[in-house]
Amino acid sequence: MSLESAQAFFELLKSDADLAQKMTAALTEERAWEIIRAAGDFDFSRAEWLQVLNQAAGRELSDEELDVVAGGAWPLPFDPQNWTAPGGS
Repeated sequence: MSLESAQAFFELLKSDADLAQKMTAALTEERAWEIIRAAGDFDFSRAEWLQVLNQAAGRELSDEELDVVAGGAWPLPFDPQNWTAPGGS
């Protein structure tokens, strides 16, 4: 798994409105992973995905967010054009 793969998927979401809409509409982690697998050869973990989203928001993961990732939560819904990290700006 790689952070680079998560970043590549994020960049794809920013340029592909249809794919971004599908991810925004994904209400379960299972559905989100189905969309990711169908979009191409992406291989990244929840933690790597959240790290990319937080980098886009300009901040690091908080201890609480690290606990959420470790517990298996998925950060949905999400808008790649207007990402705001949970609990922050």
